[in-house]
Amino acid sequence: MKEKHLLALDVGTRKVTGFLLERKKEGFEILAVETMEHRTRAMLDGQIHDIPKVANVVSAVHSSLEEKAGCKIYGAAVAAAGRSLCTVRGQANVQVLSSNRLKQGDVLRLEYAAVQQAQQQLFSGPAGKSRFAEQYHCVGYSVIRYILDDSPIGNLIGQRGGSAACEVIATFLPRVVVDSLRSVLELSGLKLQSLTLEPIAALRMVVPEGMRRLNVALVDIGAGTSDIAITRDGTVFAYDMVPVAGDEITEALAEEFLLDFMTAEQIKRKLGKRGQISFTNILGEKVSEEAGVLREKVAPALDTLTEKISRALLDNNGQAPQAVFCVGGGSLTAGLTAALAEKLGMDPGRVAIKGKDMLSLLPGKPKNYQGPELVTPLGIAYTGVSGDALQFYRVEVNKQVVDVMDLGRSRVSDVLLAAGIGSRELVGPPGKGLSIEVNGQTVAIPGEMGSMAEIRVNGEPVSLEDKISEGDKVSFTAAEPGEDARANVAMLLSRMNPFCVTVNGQEYKLRSPVYRSDDLLTESAEIYDRDKLRILMTMPLIRVLEQIKMDDYLAGGSIDIQLNGKKKKIPYGPQVVRVNGKAAVPDSAVSDGDTLQVSADGSFPTVGGLTEERTRMIEISVNERIVTLPLTEVDFIVNGRKVPEDTPLHAGDQVEIKRTEHDITMAAILNMIDFEATPPVGRNKLILRVNGREAQFTTCIKHSDRLEVGWSS
Repeated sequence: MKEKHLLALDVGTRKVTGFLLERKKEGFEILAVETMEHRTRAMLDGQIHDIPKVANVVSAVHSSLEEKAGCKIYGAAVAAAGRSLCTVRGQANVQVLSSNRLKQGDVLRLEYAAVQQAQQQLFSGPAGKSRFAEQYHCVGYSVIRYILDDSPIGNLIGQRGGSAACEVIATFLPRVVVDSLRSVLELSGLKLQSLTLEPIAALRMVVPEGMRRLNVALVDIGAGTSDIAITRDGTVFAYDMVPVAGDEITEALAEEFLLDFMTAEQIKRKLGKRGQISFTNILGEKVSEEAGVLREKVAPALDTLTEKISRALLDNNGQAPQAVFCVGGGSLTAGLTAALAEKLGMDPGRVAIKGKDMLSLLPGKPKNYQGPELVTPLGIAYTGVSGDALQFYRVEVNKQVVDVMDLGRSRVSDVLLAAGIGSRELVGPPGKGLSIEVNGQTVAIPGEMGSMAEIRVNGEPVSLEDKISEGDKVSFTAAEPGEDARANVAMLLSRMNPFCVTVNGQEYKLRSPVYRSDDLLTESAEIYDRDKLRILMTMPLIRVLEQIKMDDYLAGGSIDIQLNGKKKKIPYGPQVVRVNGKAAVPDSAVSDGDTLQVSADGSFPTVGGLTEERTRMIEISVNERIVTLPLTEVDFIVNGRKVPEDTPLHAGDQVEIKRTEHDITMAAILNMIDFEATPPVGRNKLILRVNGREAQFTTCIKHSDRLEVGWSS
């Protein structure tokens, strides 16, 4: 802070208090203090209801301090009303893939969803019914605990499991609170120099960082509200606000004795004294009562006030804290600390009014400013001096200006929360699934997964945990939901094990019959949610043969083939089908894994039945060794592949029958037996004899001939 002077303003329900500090070499010195009360009820329960009237009082305080100090003041440190600070517990849980480790982004999205759930509670609760509650923004949250697979865990990052959950305490502040404070300051000729929250300001003075490991509660009892902050384990883990405070006592006096509000307020401040208290009621009557009698009259109101404060403390803390520090003007109400200690079941010595010992936090130790009503304004001053006030920065989200409270994180997620973007917009929900019943068992077919939101900062893609700065331009495209599930019979069967049979040694994968009621469904038939389907685990033999296009084998008929390039119709009779070795009929049951054998009964056409010609062989003796030779060869070729003569024919087969005649001569025999044409040394005469007679190379050879072949000398 560069200014020489700092003005700290506490704009309360009943009065406005200003502290003027001056920068010195060793910190700041309090130059002057001014307190003025509102002439009308321009503020109710800590909320500014009449900006011009509140601005008049602030202007008067501002002018008085300038006159006392002889200087000009241009800016002020202020605090947002404690009643406007809402803390709500929220939780969220997600299903996760057990094969994937949770990453920082996954955990941050889970925390984000928990904050959103807390925000929904805020909007649906009593505060949500007010118009200003529609503009609540999250100004911070603390994680209470993480849960993995229903068990608490310290940190989710890097963990694996089936489900993850997170519980947070989220703090919210309505935009109108800041806007109304700014408007009051502007009308008073001041600019907003720094901003804090009233319970935080008071807490800084009463419970410094070193004390926050203790379970201590601060109760700031003002005129319209009682603000609560509770510390434990080194942090502030809960805030709350009770919409009752010192005015409850004032109004009880006013009703009991027919007093105007300001007269009743003056009497309340004297309740702790002894003796007679005199006053005039609205009828002009002068009344004098013992202070003890007056205290008895307001005892029910005091009981109500302390009951509500104690209930809020117990609800937030789970038990009575180790100590309760009371600050604020309302804490001076006679008998309040004793009544509160009784409600909490605590030693009265542990419920104390604080107002003196926090002065060491400010230089100069101004002994004149020691009352509990000055704790909050001193806390505002201290926050402004230390530079720990809340800061706001502005960014654009989809071309709309958004004010974001900077709590030191400055992440993309904070901006999206401030812009009111819900967690459901970050990840598109999956499409609706189908739930069907198959053979009495429920089968779920999930919809498609939704898309992820697209987030860009200054044109560059970012994640929720990325940092963001003043003036950044954020482009947010909401996630799209996934497509609803759609399925047909073919898709359903593809998710199941196929129906397999083996036919003549070859395996076939079949489509099981699928029925909806009594209707047999085709592969393209669509499946609907809550359908009840039957998938047959056995099927008639005829259905099996139909799928492998062999159903005609069970009845006589004819097939068309091509024989040596010409069309030919071939008649046939039925074949024999056996299932697991037993003869079967068309209705015989066939189950997954069965073995079928299809064989001809003699009447089914084979390739050999197309001609009577067969391969003819002759048998001769060569040097007393028997040799078999083809005289006529007949080859059967089906669809380009040479096959045996007993191969069954099928419709559309391309058949070729080739006949080859062989001339068997002595020369051919010599080639067939690999006769050595070069005579050995000493032998140069060729011997060729057939049945003992001399023969030539051209001599024809017949069946059973005896040949002699060799060399002699």
